[in-house]
Amino acid sequence: MKNLKKLIAVVLTFTLVFSAMAVGFAGTFSDVKDDAPYASAVARLQSLGLVSGMPDGTYQPDGAVTRAQMIAFVNAAEGLQDAAKLAVGPTKFSDVPASYWASGDINIADPSGYPDGTFKPNNTVTYPEALAMILRALGYTEDYSWPYGVIAKATNVGITDGVTLSANATITRGQMAMLVNNALDLNINKYSDGAETDTGKKLITKVATPTDYVVLATANGATDVGTGKVLLYDLSNDKEVTKNAGDIDFTPYLGEAVTVYLTKSDVPVLVEEGTSDITNKVKEYDDATLSSNVVKDSDGNTTSVDLSKLDYVLFNGYLTNYSAIKDELGTFDVKLINNDGNVDNNADGYDYAIITDYAYSSSVVTDDVKSGDKYIATDNGNYTLVDSDGDAYNVVVAGDVSKLTDIHENDVVYYGRQYNEDGDQVGVYIYVVRKTVEGKVEATYTDDGNYVTINGKDYKLTNGLTFDDVTTGDEGTFVLNADGDIVAFLGTTTATANYAVVLDSSYVGSKLSNKIELLTADGSDKVYTWDNTDDTIADPTSLDKGTLVKYDVNSDGTIVSKVYASDYDDISIDNVSGGSFNNDNDYVTIGSTKYYLSDSTVIFNYDGSDYSVVKLSDISDIDGVEYIAYDAYKNVKAIIVDNATYESDNTTDVVAFVTNFYNVSTSDDTTYTRIKAIVNGEEVTYNATKDLTSKFSDKNVAYKLTIDNDTNKVTNAVEVTGTDNVVSGTVYQKDIKVSSATIKIGDTGYKLAPGFTVIMQDGTSYDVSNVADIPNGVTVKAYRDDAGKIAVIVFTKPQE
Repeated sequence: MKNLKKLIAVVLTFTLVFSAMAVGFAGTFSDVKDDAPYASAVARLQSLGLVSGMPDGTYQPDGAVTRAQMIAFVNAAEGLQDAAKLAVGPTKFSDVPASYWASGDINIADPSGYPDGTFKPNNTVTYPEALAMILRALGYTEDYSWPYGVIAKATNVGITDGVTLSANATITRGQMAMLVNNALDLNINKYSDGAETDTGKKLITKVATPTDYVVLATANGATDVGTGKVLLYDLSNDKEVTKNAGDIDFTPYLGEAVTVYLTKSDVPVLVEEGTSDITNKVKEYDDATLSSNVVKDSDGNTTSVDLSKLDYVLFNGYLTNYSAIKDELGTFDVKLINNDGNVDNNADGYDYAIITDYAYSSSVVTDDVKSGDKYIATDNGNYTLVDSDGDAYNVVVAGDVSKLTDIHENDVVYYGRQYNEDGDQVGVYIYVVRKTVEGKVEATYTDDGNYVTINGKDYKLTNGLTFDDVTTGDEGTFVLNADGDIVAFLGTTTATANYAVVLDSSYVGSKLSNKIELLTADGSDKVYTWDNTDDTIADPTSLDKGTLVKYDVNSDGTIVSKVYASDYDDISIDNVSGGSFNNDNDYVTIGSTKYYLSDSTVIFNYDGSDYSVVKLSDISDIDGVEYIAYDAYKNVKAIIVDNATYESDNTTDVVAFVTNFYNVSTSDDTTYTRIKAIVNGEEVTYNATKDLTSKFSDKNVAYKLTIDNDTNKVTNAVEVTGTDNVVSGTVYQKDIKVSSATIKIGDTGYKLAPGFTVIMQDGTSYDVSNVADIPNGVTVKAYRDDAGKIAVIVFTKPQE
């Protein structure tokens, strides 16, 4: 269970991040569909009172944004709506009379007009014009090069997430909502000593008030909280409060410190992990057991608590009491909350217990769950969804799916129960894992269990599987549980599909219309004739360049008989935006959904101008995803990524003290980052292979730079952080041994890296120094390389 709980913790953390960035709201505009890419943004702006739509109740998301609308959008995001109302009246522009609907907004913004004294309020706004206005609202007022410098800066700070347009494209109202919505979650910038400085304050604070709470109970679990409500502990005023929950599900935050952004009408529109210290109110025990009112976790930590006397006991997210669950408890996670003061060893001080024991058992589903089903069929028997009278339980579905009818054959489900205050079962908690691995069993071995090796990785056989079921040479799809163990073998893998990127769908090099040029999975540029007699398949001439497709060829390999750009049998192909690889590159997250990657995934990379094929093992980072093809288990068959950072076999990692970084735009409209740094005691300037400014959070700190030895260009940058990699302490000259390449910092000795660098800072300036120049008894900050050796030493010049 321990690994399962850790997995769920990761899932919940990831959920928090994404709910903080884009909370879902119930929109009211008749022409904004729930599944539209801009729906959540429009609804949130509406809930904040930033948009009100058209008189006919529509939003007109596909309509072009006018200059007047754009100014009103940005003024609203800056909290200037009331000021704009007061500023209604004559303007300085001949074509904007006092009666014009946006005269107040235009007066407040005081924009530049045209040489003839007009403003042209109904002219449409281009993509870079919209980004420039939003950048200024966020406090970025430098004179960025037009238009690509503006686009690059807006992209780097996060304004453009989900919206990518050409420099001369007209912005729509739906796209505008997405841009403004992104900006609300970004920090405002200011200039200090001529440099950009993050204020640490989000733009949304202009229109919503942030308040720090601890989440105590939700309507989902506590019957006396009330529908649509949430019970919070107000850390500022030291009291419990009940708030409207709005469209935010607070359940994942139970027992957590959060910052909630509230509108003027006291409705939450954003929630994110808080930074308040709540250790005097909340104690957390993982993998705990309970004996004689003593909770003991796996690390030996204990506390006394009588669960039967608490105000609330939430078990699997539902309000219950101790007598109802005492026989169910084995090993569990618990958060104990006390609102009266210090909880250490205070047997009577607790008010709430939040217990998470997500599953009593796990099994592989043997049949799809359909609407109206009374049980889930699994290989370990049926899991009931109804009570003894046949009435449906309240069912909470979490994990890789969110509703019962999304649970399919070969999913792994963890089944738990929920109880009310009277001890009656009232609900079911189901955690779903949908993950498989494809490949061939290369080896088997026994070590505290039966293990098999697939694609070079070891997996434990569980759920009753033995080497009679899975053995060397078996090839196909294997089902994994939450711990990454194999619980089922689905049989032989089907033949590898053909995936490609469309390079030219009309093939201008031929007079024939039924030609298509593809970049195939082996990296070849091929031109096929396609069969235009089958009207049930996609017409390749309708496919844009850069579309991911699956295709079939005839027996002689010359004719494309079918081209698919959407669903193909059990494969789905989606055009998406955004997304990121996890640290181990074994899945990509798009929205809140994980899609699993493997060495068999075909990866196409788009660098802004050309497409190429890359290996998963070579990729260290990506800017986002454009297309993705996947099966029912979210296994990725093929994917198009943006600007993959990947390392060639001929690269070198160096620890560099970065003094400056900025973007350079070239005549062919490409942008790359230039980096000034000190490496091995020398000042150097590197060019990067692309725009890497998002990798740099600050200047005058150390980064690990990956250098392509063939081009001497930087392919990746990672800030050196963490207590293991950055050490601070006092240094005395007697403890510096150049001859043995050692230095003592504080009470710990370290090896010096060859060519280590010493930096003396003096305010905003610096000098490259010698180790002998380090003043005796000065405090230094030192950065270690991958070998653990000190590569950079920084100290502040003492005042004379």
